Amino acid sequence: MSEARVEVFEAVQGIRLPQPYRTFLTSVGDGGVGPGYGLQELSRWRSVELPGGLARVELGDAPATGLRVVDAGGIEATVLLVTGPYSGRLVDVGAGTSARLRPEEDFLTWCAAWLEPADLSGVAPRGESVLVELLSTADEAERVRAVHELGALDALSDGTVKLLGSLALRDSSSKVRYQAVELLGELGGEGVDALVGAVGDGKRSVSRRAMVHVMRLAGATPAWQEARGIMRSTGDDVGVRIAEDLESRRLLGAVLPPGGA
Repeated sequence: MSEARVEVFEAVQGIRLPQPYRTFLTSVGDGGVGPGYGLQELSRWRSVELPGGLARVELGDAPATGLRVVDAGGIEATVLLVTGPYSGRLVDVGAGTSARLRPEEDFLTWCAAWLEPADLSGVAPRGESVLVELLSTADEAERVRAVHELGALDALSDGTVKLLGSLALRDSSSKVRYQAVELLGELGGEGVDALVGAVGDGKRSVSRRAMVHVMRLAGATPAWQEARGIMRSTGDDVGVRIAEDLESRRLLGAVLPPGGA
C-alpha cells in the first residue's frame, strides 16, 4: 500500500496510525493471512475514503478509539488502539467480556508472535481448478477462503470469472458474496455487470461494497448510473447517501486514481 493511501485514510479519519502498523501496510501489504478470518484491510473503501468505521473501546478508565485488524467471528475481534494512553497496543474484544489488553508491545511484535509457531515450508498454493471445485462442495468458511485464494493467482480463466459473478449474485452466504464482489472489483471491468447486480443485495455490506467498485471501475458510464438507481430502490438510506456522496466526489475529481490503493 502506498504512503499516500495511508495518509488519505488518516486525514479523513482524523487520526495518526501507530508507526509499526504503518510500516506493515507500506512494506508488507494491506490485509491477508492472519489469525481468525485473516488480517482486515485498512479500509473497505478503495476509490474514496469515508469517515467513520472505527471501534470504540472501553478499557478500564481509559476509553479509546481502535481499528479492527482481525475478525474472529461474531463480534469477537482484535483491535489496534489508535488513541489513548495505550495507542499502538492491541486488545481482544468479545461478547459479554471486557476488552483485554494483549501483552505484545505493538502490531509487528504481535504478528511475529503469531507467525513463529507456523510451519509454512511445505505449504504450496492451491491451483485454480482445486479452488473452483471447493466453491461447489465446501462449507462457508472454505468457500470464503477459496475465493480469497483465487485472488492471489496471476490470472483466472473466463469460466472462473463468470463463476465469481454467479457467486456474487446468488451464493447463499453473504460472506462468500462479499468476497466474490471484492475479487471482481480487483479484476477490473470484466466483472462490472455482476457488480451492478450485487448493488441490490439484501446484505448491506455486500451492496455498498459492490456500489463502490462500480463507481471506481465504471464511474463515467451508464453502469454507474444504473447502480445508483438500484441503490435508491433498496430502501437503504445510508447506502443512498453514500452513492450520492460518491457521485459528488467523482464529479469533483476527488477520487483516488487507478493504482492509488
